[in-house]
This record gives sequence, C-alpha cells and structure tokens, in this order.
Amino acid sequence: MNKMMMNRIMMNKISLNSVLIILLAVFFVYCGTVSAEVYQYQDAEGNWIFTDTPPVYDSEKVTKMEGMLDRVDGVRDLKKELYERYHPKNDVDAAAMATVTVTSSIGIGSGFFISDNGYLLTNRHVIKGDERQAEAVDKAFEYIDEQVEIAEEDFEIRERQLAREKTILDEMKSVIEKLPSRSSQKERLKRQYQERLEYYQALKEDCERKKSNFKRDKKNYKTEKTDYANQQAVAGVSRNFKITLKNKEILYAYLVRASSSHDLALLKVDACKTPFIYPADMNRVAQRQKVWAIGSPLNIADTMKDGTVSGFTNEYIQTNAQIYPGNSGGPLVNEKGQVIGINTLKELTRNFEGMGFAIPIDTALDEFAQELK
Repeated sequence: MNKMMMNRIMMNKISLNSVLIILLAVFFVYCGTVSAEVYQYQDAEGNWIFTDTPPVYDSEKVTKMEGMLDRVDGVRDLKKELYERYHPKNDVDAAAMATVTVTSSIGIGSGFFISDNGYLLTNRHVIKGDERQAEAVDKAFEYIDEQVEIAEEDFEIRERQLAREKTILDEMKSVIEKLPSRSSQKERLKRQYQERLEYYQALKEDCERKKSNFKRDKKNYKTEKTDYANQQAVAGVSRNFKITLKNKEILYAYLVRASSSHDLALLKVDACKTPFIYPADMNRVAQRQKVWAIGSPLNIADTMKDGTVSGFTNEYIQTNAQIYPGNSGGPLVNEKGQVIGINTLKELTRNFEGMGFAIPIDTALDEFAQELK
C-alpha cells in the first residue's frame, strides 16, 4: 500500500471520539467560567437529556454533572483578561489577542474575532473541509481500491499456480517411490524432484509473506478509510467547534453560517466580550505594503510571519508572507493591526517562491453583513 498517500489522507487527523466529546460538551459550556448547574437524566423514551433545570419527577434518577460552576451575571471580559496578562506592545501584538486556533473534526486552522460580542471569521474549509482536497482524496481511494482488487486477483493466480506445482510434485514423488532402488532413473528423478521442491517452497514462502503483509496493509487501509469517512460526515453536520485563545484556554464557538460562494465561515462565542480586529480601509491597501499573517501554522499556535502585499489577483490579496497549513482562516493585518484579509490558501510560483493568498476583508463583511449589523 502507498503509506505516503495514506499519511496525506489522514494529516491533521483528530479522533472521532474526541470530536463527539467536544460536541457533547457544547451543550453545557457557554464560555469559560460562565456556566450553570447541569443535570443529566433519561426521558421516557430512553434519550439522554442535559439541562440546567431538573425534572420534577423521578429525581433520584437525575445526576448533577460534576465540574459545573454556579452561573454568574453579566458577560466575561476576555479582552480585559488577555490584555492584562500579555500587555501588547504594538497594534500587531494587539491583533494577536483576537486571533484563535480553530479545531474541527478534520483538522486545525485559525480564526479571529471581528466584533466585541464574540463573532469570529475563519475559512469554510477549516470547519467543513476543502472540496478540492476531498475530491483528490476520493480519487486516491478509488485508485487504491483498484490496486487492492488487482493484488487480490494476482494472489489468486499465484495460489492456483502453487496448487498445480504441488500436484506435479506429489505425482513425481509417487513415481519415484515405485521405481526400483538404486536405479539411475530413480536417482535422476529424485534430484529433479528436490530441485523442484526447493523452488516450490521458495515461491510458497514468498507468496505467503507478501499475502500476510497485504492483509495487514489492507486492514489498516480500510480502518483509515472508515475513519476518514466518519470525520467527513461529522464535519458535514458539526455546528460547534473548539477554539483556543492566546492564553491556551479552550472555548466553544457555534457556526452562524458558512458562505456558499466564498471560502468563509462565521462563528460565534456567546456571553463574552471579546478582543477584535478592526477592518482596514481597503482603498488604502497597496503593493509593497507591510503585512503580517497571524495564525497557527503547522499546529504552532500564536505565530506571526511578516511580508508585503505582492499584488491582487482573482479577487485575492497576494502576499509573500509565509502561509502554511494551519494559517488558513487567520488574519492578514497591516502595521496598524487592522485586518485586510483572511488567509486562505498557498501556492508555489515557478521559481518555488512561496505565495500566500487572502480573501479581502470587505468580501467577508459584505457576505455576513446581515449577521454582523
């Protein structure tokens, strides 16, 4: 099996059990310490219910969830907490206060708060998957499935050949046993039989070894393929996602809407006053302007890479700031810490100079104008 291909398919993989735990957790987690007592019980039909109001019947069957804090009035001021801890030295540092890591069932990306009431932007593919990558993976699966069938047919052919060879050896042995002892013909056939037997045993051992390896790889492949399908299914229906703040604290955001025309998604964290990044005046964005890409490249959180605006192409901002997997969804900001775009993809030019691309912030604001008004 092509292990490199399987590694690419399962890159940034997160276990399905972890995802289900995350999805369950959002039913009783608002934001950080803003929570209430949560009760767990089964209704008449056997369905598990999680609520902050216990039922009036069968109270002995109701379990109070451990680790829940008493509800507090008001909203939590995340901006104040982060600023008091990190004391940003400049506007770009301040933009990092509003940048988060976004974790979904299919991997890890970035995002950033665009308002003080918890709305945050990211890429659609961070939470739903990259359609082009999914198509490539599907084609890879089809190719591997074809190779599996070819290999199985090849093993059937080899086993039939070995069976025929075994029949010939048995017939030779029977003839040898019937010949007179010490006859020249018997000695000659015994030598031929021994040579053929050694050849047969070598072929058999080689076939058994390869078939054993094939069965092991086939089993692993089917497991990986099933896990991938499950993760894609979860990604398709997931409405809640884990976000990690600069201070490593984990909160949960829910999906407000994913754009159907752009690689954009709007999430929200409730009951929190959040730091946010002001949008830049796009009329003032120009080539050679200094910019910073903020995010979690290669799963390394809270990372900044500087560069310049290289140009504008196909409704994207092009930059030479290094953008790696994990940066997707993070902000591209100017020296004032204002966001000019959402980092979304990376390509290589002919001379292998890394070029990053960002969706202009105006595109995102227009797309989600109704929700953000």
